[in-house]
Amino acid sequence: MKNFSFLLHDIKYLEPVHHLEFLSQAIYPHRHEYSILTTDVWLDQLLIHQYGTSLKARRDHLRYVHNIHRLGPIVMDERTNFVLFPLSSSAHRNAFWINLRTILRFSTPENERYQTRIHFSDGTFKDVLFDKKTCEKQYQKTLTVLDRMVKIREYPELYFNVKPTQ
Repeated sequence: MKNFSFLLHDIKYLEPVHHLEFLSQAIYPHRHEYSILTTDVWLDQLLIHQYGTSLKARRDHLRYVHNIHRLGPIVMDERTNFVLFPLSSSAHRNAFWINLRTILRFSTPENERYQTRIHFSDGTFKDVLFDKKTCEKQYQKTLTVLDRMVKIREYPELYFNVKPTQ
């Protein structure tokens, strides 16, 4: 078993698991990948190895540029819309993360055991205990951050009073 593996763009979600050997799992359209790392540590290692930054740096960026202090989305790569957003707090460093690209919509499941059903673009769904309103709010926050990051990259002079490079 590998200690660390890359998270790919087609990941649907990253979730904590209650298992004797593993702390988290990455769910892809056609496979599951388990890890002995928590979700936050897994993301942090990926960011350091692949993008030369850290989860803390991305969170600091959210605070400074977007004024988001909790449950902020982490933009892995804005060029490919690879953005993960949490549905739970990272207080225990093992949050539930969803990939923005794979979400179709949120609904209320018929059974009363779960609060929200997350529908994915591949036709599958995941029932979770998170409130539907919270899920939708996180989704909107993520779209706003991604849109702003793309615009900041394209038009920095409008955001930072910087002259464009010629």
